[in-house]
Amino acid sequence: MADRGAEEEKGELGSRQGGERKMIIQSTSLNDPKLNKLKEVLVEWINKTLKVEHIVVRSLEEDLYDGLVFHHLLRRLADVHVHVEEIALSTDAQVRKLEVILTALNETLEMNEETVKWNVKLIHSRDLLATLHLLVAIARRFQPDLVLPPNVSVEVIQCEVTKSGVKADKQTEFITFQRSVKILLPY
Repeated sequence: MADRGAEEEKGELGSRQGGERKMIIQSTSLNDPKLNKLKEVLVEWINKTLKVEHIVVRSLEEDLYDGLVFHHLLRRLADVHVHVEEIALSTDAQVRKLEVILTALNETLEMNEETVKWNVKLIHSRDLLATLHLLVAIARRFQPDLVLPPNVSVEVIQCEVTKSGVKADKQTEFITFQRSVKILLPY
C-alpha cells in the first residue's frame, strides 16, 4: 500500500463511502532502520517457525496477504486447525479463507475485533502497517522471548472521507513499544 502511487491512493479515497478511514505510511518512514530491522526479525522468525513446513517468506506484504502463512502459524503455534482450502487461487476464495483464519487468530489472541488494527480487507490489500500489527501481536503471544526492536513507529497520513471532503491528519503510529525496565534505587 505504502509504495503505490499517490494518484492510485487518491482514486481509492475518492470512491469510498463517507466515514471510512485509511492510514497511509509516509514513504520516508519506509526507510527507517528500526522498521527494516523489525521486518527482518519477523521474516526470520516466521521462516524459522515454518521451516519444517517448507514455507519461506521473503516479503511481508507479498507473502502473507492470502492467509496461507497465517494459517500455518496458527496451526503450528496455537495448535488451532481451521478447515479452509490450503491454496486459494481466486480473490474471493482468498478473502473467504483469510476471514476464517483472522477470526480464529483474533479468538486465539483474545483480541476484540473492534479494537484490532488489522482486518481481512487490510491484510488482503497488502497493507504493511496492518500486517506488522498482526505479526507483532502473534509474536508477543506465542514467542514472548523474541526480541523485537523497541519503539518502532511510522509516520502515517490518516485519511477520512467526510461529507465536506477528504480530511487528512499526519500522526505517528507505534508498532512496538519500549519494554518496561525496573530500576532499583538504593535506600
